[in-house]
Amino acid sequence: MIFDDKTKQQIKEKFDAELKDDVTIKLFSTNLILGNNNSEYVDFTKEFLKELSEINSKIHVDSNGMHEEEAKKLGVTVSPTVIIGDGNGWYPVQYFGAPAGHEAGSFIEAISMISRGDSALDASSREKLKNIDRDMLIETYVTLNCPHCPKAVTLSNQIAIESGGKIVARCIEAQEMMDRARMFNVSSVPQQVINEERGSITIGVQQERTFVNQVLSYGSNSAKEILEKEEKERKQREILSDNPDYPVIITDGNMDEAIGKYPFLVVDCWAEWCGPCQMVGPIIEKLAKGHKGDIVFGKLDVENNPNTSSRFNIRSIPNLLVFKDGKKVGDIIGAMPEGMLLEKINAFK
Repeated sequence: MIFDDKTKQQIKEKFDAELKDDVTIKLFSTNLILGNNNSEYVDFTKEFLKELSEINSKIHVDSNGMHEEEAKKLGVTVSPTVIIGDGNGWYPVQYFGAPAGHEAGSFIEAISMISRGDSALDASSREKLKNIDRDMLIETYVTLNCPHCPKAVTLSNQIAIESGGKIVARCIEAQEMMDRARMFNVSSVPQQVINEERGSITIGVQQERTFVNQVLSYGSNSAKEILEKEEKERKQREILSDNPDYPVIITDGNMDEAIGKYPFLVVDCWAEWCGPCQMVGPIIEKLAKGHKGDIVFGKLDVENNPNTSSRFNIRSIPNLLVFKDGKKVGDIIGAMPEGMLLEKINAFK
């Protein structure tokens, strides 16, 4: 048994709440121990998938041999390999090696995203990925004991799912595929490789915007134009205009100027990896437009502006810093609906 009763119940509750459409999982394996093939990993994977399919009837597992024609067509070269899709030829997520250790979590999340048809990427990332016009492969090299790797794998999976078939995300267990890992000098994980090009290699967990831009640059003929436009808009937002109807970008360099310039300033402290921050973001955009001339809103990326984050003792996000007449008058911590947020902001006027 892979999952204890408590874990099974947690997975069941997640699947019951999130799964919408059926999901097909194809397992390619051999029980022979040849080269990189390992029967212990195969047995684990078979049991892992069996238990998942028993937890929710929308999950269907199809077992295949390594030497069948479909395995060759899909580029499967290691046992076990698991691919996840809707069963109609769309399999955006692949795991070369057993989805064990910390990667079990990213695997379960991939099932959920594919079933509900939602990558959970932010709106700007989704728009950019509509411009992918080439078939792509994102490989993420991991080890089973790496606590940071699932986050990197999940981001690659999100991008592949959002692409609607243009991109395949492949999680590769580096120790099970040592020969391939050596090809790309994998010495630290997670490591991402796009289209098997050495120049694309990134190491460590990437921010969503940064990695989506990286993928775009390798997968779209329009990448240069799109990224230049984005950079121009970003720089424009860093200019502290007199009466903005959008959230200005606050940085370590312009924070003091913003505090002194605007009589009533609300700064949204956020980070790309923060789910609740992504919920608050669209609300801030809407409030900035609707309260032009009354409230100025700003956005501070806490990871890229550590001095300001430290100066105002920002320990949890989302955190809205409220300034009135050049002085900080309060904090609003946590995600909340628009009406409640506006009420809290107005209380400081």
